Amino acid sequence: MGKGPCLYVCPNKYLVNQVHREAEKFGIQHEVLLDERELPSSFQSSEKILITHAHKVFNGKSIFGIGNRSCKVGTIILDDAHTCIDVIKDSFTIKISRKTYNKLFDDIINLFEEDLREQGKGSFLDLKEEDYSTLMVVPYWAWYDKKSEVLSILSQYKDDSCIKYSWDLIKDSLEKYICFITGNRIEISPYSIDTKKFGLFTNSSHRILMSATTQDDAFFIKGLDFSVDAVKNPLINNNQIWSGEKMLILPQLVDDSLDQKLVVTRLMRAKHDGFGIVSIVPNTKKADYYSKQGGIITNSNNIFKEIDKLKKGEFNKILVVNNRYDGIDLPDETCRILIIDSKPYFENLCDRYEELCRPDSDIINKKIAQQIEQGLGRGVRGEKDFCVILIIGNDIVKFMRSIETRKYFSEQTRKQIDIGLDISELAKDDVKNGEEPFKSLVGLINQCLGRVDDWKMFYTSKMNGLSKNEQSLIDYTVLEKERNIEKYFLQEEYEKAYALTQEFIDENTEMNDCDKGWYLQQLARYSYYIDKSKFNDLQKAAFKLNNELLKPKVGISYSKVSYININRTTKIKEFLNGFKSYGELVLTINELLDNLSFGVNSDKFEASLQKIGEFIGFISERPDKQIKKGPDNLWCCSNNEYMIFECKNEIEDKRSSIKKSEASQMNSHCGWFDSVYGKDVNVYRFMIIPTKNLEYAGDFTHKVRIIRKGKLKKFKGAIKEFLKELSPFELHNITDEKIQELIDNNQLYPQNIEQLYSDDVYQEIK
Repeated sequence: MGKGPCLYVCPNKYLVNQVHREAEKFGIQHEVLLDERELPSSFQSSEKILITHAHKVFNGKSIFGIGNRSCKVGTIILDDAHTCIDVIKDSFTIKISRKTYNKLFDDIINLFEEDLREQGKGSFLDLKEEDYSTLMVVPYWAWYDKKSEVLSILSQYKDDSCIKYSWDLIKDSLEKYICFITGNRIEISPYSIDTKKFGLFTNSSHRILMSATTQDDAFFIKGLDFSVDAVKNPLINNNQIWSGEKMLILPQLVDDSLDQKLVVTRLMRAKHDGFGIVSIVPNTKKADYYSKQGGIITNSNNIFKEIDKLKKGEFNKILVVNNRYDGIDLPDETCRILIIDSKPYFENLCDRYEELCRPDSDIINKKIAQQIEQGLGRGVRGEKDFCVILIIGNDIVKFMRSIETRKYFSEQTRKQIDIGLDISELAKDDVKNGEEPFKSLVGLINQCLGRVDDWKMFYTSKMNGLSKNEQSLIDYTVLEKERNIEKYFLQEEYEKAYALTQEFIDENTEMNDCDKGWYLQQLARYSYYIDKSKFNDLQKAAFKLNNELLKPKVGISYSKVSYININRTTKIKEFLNGFKSYGELVLTINELLDNLSFGVNSDKFEASLQKIGEFIGFISERPDKQIKKGPDNLWCCSNNEYMIFECKNEIEDKRSSIKKSEASQMNSHCGWFDSVYGKDVNVYRFMIIPTKNLEYAGDFTHKVRIIRKGKLKKFKGAIKEFLKELSPFELHNITDEKIQELIDNNQLYPQNIEQLYSDDVYQEIK
C-alpha cells in the first residue's frame, strides 16, 4: 500500500486464470483483466493487485496507454518473463501471412523485386514458389530509400489485425526496421525495441521478472534496458540449488538404433494408463510424424484444453506441443515422460537470421540452451515432482553433449546431463551383453517411474554437489555497448553509433570472421545514413568475411576452385584433425546426415551437403550462398573433375514431376559453371528432388542426373559405413593408405555417385 498500483503480468490468459486461483487460495486481494476495455478502479487506487496477460499490456493500442500517456504503475511483475519479453518484441513487429494477406505480401515483394534478385536469383525464385524455408532480407539501403513507398503500402492495412496493434509503435520510425521475407510470410522487425513506448514498464518504481531460467540471462540488458548489475545479481534462494527430479536420457547414446522414429513409434504403442506422455517438437513437420502415429497435435486454439484433459487423467495418447517451450505446466501424473524432440527452432525470422549469420555466437547458443531448459522444466513443477526426459534427434543430442555448446546450460542442467550420460553407459553395457536396446531403455525409465531407491539416492547425491556460485559465460560489457550503440541509432545520432561500432571492432581483435562480418555490416548500415559513398566498401568487407550477410551492391567476384599440390586423402585428414575424438566426429556426422534428408530446411540441407563433401575429401562450396549465383553446392573432386548439385529437398513427395521453371534454374546454373570453368572439364550434374519425371514443357540443356529419396538414403548409408570403419583408428594418426582403402571399400568416387546413387531423367510425353 502507498507505493502505487501493482500489475501482475502473465504470458497468456490460461496462466491468468491459474494465478487467479492461487491468489484466491492465499486470500490475496486482486482483480482480473482479460478482455475488458477499462481498468478497474480498485487497481488504479492501489487497493488491489491487477492480474492480466502480456498481450493486453504490450501493444500499440494498450488500454494502459503508450509513451507519455501511459498510466502510472508502482510495481510491475512479469511472470515467466521470457515469454512476456517475446510478447514485447512481437508488439513492435509486423507479420504478414502470404495466405491471409496475399495482395499486401505481393505488393512488398514487387516493390523490392530487383533488390532481392540482386541478393540471389535462385533464392528469389524459391520465394516466388512459396518455399517457406528460404529466408531473404531486404537490403537496408533499399529499405531506407523506399521507406515512403513501404509506409504507403502498409497504411492501407493499418486497421487489419496484422498491423493494427503495432502501427502506432512503428509508423514514425520505419527506417529503423529490417524486413525479412520467406515464401509464406514477411516479418518487419526493429533493430532495437524502444521500451520507452511502454511507459508503465520503464517508469515503474519496481520491475520484477520471474523465471526458472534467469541464471545467466543477459537479454534483459539489450531488450529491456536493465542495468548490468541487476542482471548479474538476480534474487535467488541460496538454500535451494536444485528442485525436483529429472532423469535425462539420450537414447542414441545407449544404442544407435534408438533413433527418433524407433523411440516415438515404440512409445506410441506402449500402454501408459497411469500418466501422461508429452513431446515438444520444433516444427510442424516433426509434429506430422506423431500425427501419423496417432498422437494428439496441439495448436494455440486447443493446447490448454488438451492439457486440462491430461490433468483429468486422459492419458491414452501422446500429446504433442509444437514449438512451445514455456508458458505451460505439466505437473505430476500429467507428464511423467517428456520427450524433447530435436533442437528448438527460432520462430521469429530475426532470430533465424542471426542464427544463420552467427552460429557460434554466445548469445544465439545461450538462447537455444535457454529454450531447451524451459522445455526441460515443463514436466517438473515442484520440489517433489519427478519426470523422465528423453532427448531425441542428432542435432539436440550434439548440442547438449558437445563441450563447445553444453557450457551454455545452467550448472543444474549440466549436472543432469552428466547423470544421463552415466546411466546411459550402464544401459549400454546391458545392450553389449545381449539385451534388446529398447528393453534396456525401458529399464532405465522404470528406475525413475518405479521410484527405485538406488536411483533416487544416486540422483540426490549427485545434485547435492552443485555449486551455489555459477559463473556467467556472457560478456555483459559487450551487450551494454551494443545497447548504447543502438540507442544512438534510435535517437538518430548516427555518427556516434558509427564511431562506437568502429571502436568496438578495433578493440575486439580476436572475433571470428562471422562475428566481425556481422559488426561490419552494422557499421555499413550506420554509414549509409551518414555518407553513402563509403557503405558499399564496408558491406563488401563484411560479405567477404561472412557470406550469409547481405551481398554489396557492387564488387563481388568468384574465384575458381581446383586441387593444387594437394590430394583427397590429405583433405580428409585435415577434416578429421578438427575433432578431439571419434565420438565427437560421430555426433557431427550423424547430425549432418540427419539434416541431409528430404523435408529438412533447405539451408541446413545445403550446409550439410557442403560439410559431407569436405568429410569425404572434396573441396566443397556453396556458390549460390557465396556470390548469389551458380548452383547450391559444388564439389571439386580432383583436377578438372567436379560435381554440381541443385537441391530441391523441400518439395513434397507427392509432386509428380520437375517443373519447367526448376529445369530452367538448373540450366542457368549449368551455364554459369560452363562460363566460369569452361566446357573441357569433367562435371557431374545432379538435381536432388523427389521425382525423376520432367514435365513435358521442360527441358535440360545438359546431362542431369536425379537423386531421389531412396538413392539419397543409399548414399548416406555409404557415408555411415565410411564413418563406422574409421572407429578403430586414431583420427590424428590414420594413414593415407588406410583412408584410400576406406574410400575404395565404400565406393565414394564421383562415378559411383552417378552410377549408384542417382537416376536418369524421364521426359514426360504429352
